[in-house]
Amino acid sequence: MKMIEQIVLTVVTTMIGYFAGRRKTNADTDNQVLKNLELSVGIYTKIIDDLKTEIHELNIKVQDLQKMVDELMVENRKLKNSNSI
Repeated sequence: MKMIEQIVLTVVTTMIGYFAGRRKTNADTDNQVLKNLELSVGIYTKIIDDLKTEIHELNIKVQDLQKMVDELMVENRKLKNSNSI
């Protein structure tokens, strides 16, 4: 009889330990997933900020080039008009 009590006690203890350990493992895994997600969001935020800066700089270049094209078109018209006289 004493042997059966020890076996039952061992099985119950093992089951309790397993479920407690499983809960902790799941909690640790969820915690790691959240940390990785926060890291990913930080990285993507930096990439987005860098891209915003680059877009702004490229927009300025486009505006400058558009001004140059407009000036060259005016100059081209003047040259055509002066040559046609």
